[in-house]
Amino acid sequence: MERRKYLGRANEDYIKSYTSKIIRVNEKDMIGYASLINIKEVNYRFIAGDLCLYNNGYTELCFLPDGENWTLFAIYDDNDEIVEWYIDITKENAVDNDGNPYCDDLYLDAVLLPDGTILVLDKDELISALDSGNITENDFFLAYKVLNELINRKILDIAYMESLCSRLRLLFR
Repeated sequence: MERRKYLGRANEDYIKSYTSKIIRVNEKDMIGYASLINIKEVNYRFIAGDLCLYNNGYTELCFLPDGENWTLFAIYDDNDEIVEWYIDITKENAVDNDGNPYCDDLYLDAVLLPDGTILVLDKDELISALDSGNITENDFFLAYKVLNELINRKILDIAYMESLCSRLRLLFR
């Protein structure tokens, strides 16, 4: 089984208090749901490698595009500078019966850093999910197909991400 993640909810292991807003996006080339999480206070800073991903004053912009198999999480620091663009490869982006947008995460992730470096993460989790029967072989191959499409379609690209996130952030003003 995939991991279901709901839009607009913060990781409460790290984040003590936050505000969140979810909107429907209906732009001609940008359709889906977006959320903006303003982190007020963290339980503790979340550090991954050399990056601080969660701290007081940070924001997380999320986008679940309709008809796609990926979800974007853009992390901004307390100076409003991008920390990273994080992509979850998903089996589905949808809305539950109560109207809550979610994605079913397929374990494989990609990170685009501000210097243009692309990191592929959690290959081991994807293999473990397949081996344990949590995902099917089709799901496994879908995850890699989507990752390759993101690279080939230049979605994992600084110019694209800056443009997309800039446009999304304007919708929250």
